[in-house]
Amino acid sequence: MTYNILEGARDRLDVVAAVVRAADPDVLAITEANGFDDPKRMAAAEGAFRMKGVLGAAESGFHVALFLKPGWKVEASGSEFYPFFHAALWAKLHGDGDREFTAVVAHLNPFSPDERLAEIRALCRHAMPGEKSLLMGDFNCMAPGDAIDASVLELPRNILARFIKEAADPVEFDRREIALAEWAGFVDVYRKLNPKKPGWTLMTTRFGAALRARMRIDYMLATERMAKRALSAEVIETDESRRASDHYPVLATFDLGPPRTGRVTAKF
Repeated sequence: MTYNILEGARDRLDVVAAVVRAADPDVLAITEANGFDDPKRMAAAEGAFRMKGVLGAAESGFHVALFLKPGWKVEASGSEFYPFFHAALWAKLHGDGDREFTAVVAHLNPFSPDERLAEIRALCRHAMPGEKSLLMGDFNCMAPGDAIDASVLELPRNILARFIKEAADPVEFDRREIALAEWAGFVDVYRKLNPKKPGWTLMTTRFGAALRARMRIDYMLATERMAKRALSAEVIETDESRRASDHYPVLATFDLGPPRTGRVTAKF
């Protein structure tokens, strides 16, 4: 599960945690884990989610984190800094029943398509052929083939400019980031399993009519070996998730069991 919880959830941690516990993911990727570099705040999040956390600190203060259910352990992990405006964190994970994969959570530059492209380029090293890797997070960009909802064009132009490749009439939206990731070997899991659904992850109804653009900017990108094991993917839109953050979380289920023992699923 990948979830932008909006500036560390502050006074909303209980609502965010309710969304997480209802989804019950094995592995949770959090963006905007602001304040989680405080051990007390991290401990509170671990208690609320009932999961163990690993932090990827960002100089911007917009940290990222991975949370794991009991039964999963981190064999190795590391933060990635250059060229990231916020942060990225990778971890090699191992669960029971020989379940294993590499999880990467990233929060890409919210302002510049060119900077986001550089960040995605750095993350493409995780698209190793034959590996089971899952890249998750808030990528602040649009995917090739996704329709542009009319609400996006109503954004103030200074905000809309963050997503524009060419300011023509009509404008051309920049989709190079996901296109490059797919060219490098990643598969857009939600779009693979839901070719006709819009899959909007932004905005929720939390802020009323303000900036109510509908966009899909939160992703799960899997290597081919991992994507073949994807069973389902959904955007979680509930009464609680509508008020927990400005983003909806994305949840996917994978079959990580070896063929000889049958299906052993895991939710991310």
